[in-house]
Amino acid sequence: MRWFLLSVVCGLGATGTALAQDKCLEQVRFPEVGRWAEYKAKYQDDPYTFRYSVIGSEPREGKDLRWVEMQMTGADKAKNMVYQMLVPGSFTQMDQVQEVIFKPGNQPAMKVSGPMLSMIRGQLEKQSFLKDVCTGVSLVGKESMTVPAGKFETLHFHSAAHDSDSWVSADVPFSLVKSTGKQFQMELAAHGQGAKSAITEKPQEMGGMGGRPE
Repeated sequence: MRWFLLSVVCGLGATGTALAQDKCLEQVRFPEVGRWAEYKAKYQDDPYTFRYSVIGSEPREGKDLRWVEMQMTGADKAKNMVYQMLVPGSFTQMDQVQEVIFKPGNQPAMKVSGPMLSMIRGQLEKQSFLKDVCTGVSLVGKESMTVPAGKFETLHFHSAAHDSDSWVSADVPFSLVKSTGKQFQMELAAHGQGAKSAITEKPQEMGGMGGRPE
């Protein structure tokens, strides 16, 4: 999961103009509840499937928070993961995560709080494609991009620092259509509505308060 987040950051992390960043920000919007996007990816020749979803919303302290789910599946089922994060409905506030639930492989789902939750907040503050997707980008131009999910009109951004490219579109949940680099490649395979939680059991408590959408 971490390499996926890093790959998108690298793909859109090139030095560029303020105009390029503004163009990128125009494409990046937080999906509505129920929207999902699935990607076919390779990292060092290992295939993975990633699915990003907004599976629910929850008001807390006057704020409208969203449950974002990140699901990773690969050939080794023991390494499969599901993460769920309760975050503000803005890409610029992902580090303000209020709650995290994760399920590794076939192990029980766990609810994170305390020092571990603080650590996750720190990591998201440093690196999160949902927050930093448009930081310092260089715009290549408008391009029609065909991926397994179909054909999209995109904006192409290049990272000279990381020798990688990414294509984004406002018509796609989570915005990313395709990203390529030296060790990774990922393409949008499908997207749609009606997303539900991939975790069906009640998470075990690790301390803290809060819930998970049904």
